[in-house]
Amino acid sequence: MEEGKKISGIDDKNQLVLPNDIAKGCSYFMEVMPGLMCLIVDHSLQRSIELTKTVNAEDFYIAYFDLSDEIDILQTKGGAKIDYQSKLGMVVVDGSLKSSYTSSPKIYSFWLIISRPLLRKYLFGNIDSSDSIVFSSHIDSRTRLCLLKLKMKNYNDPSFELSVRGTTLQVLGYLVERINEIGPILGKLSELDTTQVIKTQAHMMEQLLGAFPGIDFLAAEAGMSISKYKKLFKRIFKESPNSYFLREKLNLAQVLLKSGNFKSINEVANELGHAKPGYFAAVYKKQFGQLPGEVFNKSTS
Repeated sequence: MEEGKKISGIDDKNQLVLPNDIAKGCSYFMEVMPGLMCLIVDHSLQRSIELTKTVNAEDFYIAYFDLSDEIDILQTKGGAKIDYQSKLGMVVVDGSLKSSYTSSPKIYSFWLIISRPLLRKYLFGNIDSSDSIVFSSHIDSRTRLCLLKLKMKNYNDPSFELSVRGTTLQVLGYLVERINEIGPILGKLSELDTTQVIKTQAHMMEQLLGAFPGIDFLAAEAGMSISKYKKLFKRIFKESPNSYFLREKLNLAQVLLKSGNFKSINEVANELGHAKPGYFAAVYKKQFGQLPGEVFNKSTS
């Protein structure tokens, strides 16, 4: 949290209490079964804070699902300005890795805290104590629907605890299926290498309105040779840095096209740094199977 302060406190209803000057809302923590816990973070922040996960869960994996707003559109004197903060939707990472993020004003996220032995039980192949799992993507439709149903529940409803238990087990099942399909078990990657590659991924997500930073720059940021960086990035994220950047830029393009804040598709293309609208339309159709005009919501202002 900002200024190095710490917040904590869980009441007798498993609800996480935050000071009113920091946030309004309610968060909820529950041990669903031995080795499996869930945390719901549902707050409207009164000021910006940075949340940091410290290294104190070495025997656990943490799966994070973010259902907060994907973009913030800031109004400036010069007109609409897009400020896009990286929200991958779903991130799975070793509990032993320290991580932090600056929160958006409205947070709704769902966390699974899964013990290493429990996850090992359901995954193909073996995971020993030095293996790492790192996986990030957008939330699949089944998981999103499941979490949205839970989001509509009232915390004080007598059946809320049962809903949380059921949702947690469903989401774990979907997650295990997905991990087994893509195989993100990385083997004996060092914590330093993993952290450095993830840092460059975060840098790319913050620069989606610009051009691809370049392999030379990203490798230098990670403190690696180009060949090592490209190999580790693809091993972690299942695609090259350039492909990853383009895919995330197009995901942002889809959000902007539907936002109703632009008068033309050319404005969206320019916002994303595409000087040639024809090229933008071509790569968008290749990604989504439809042209930008088919989803564009024109501004009426």
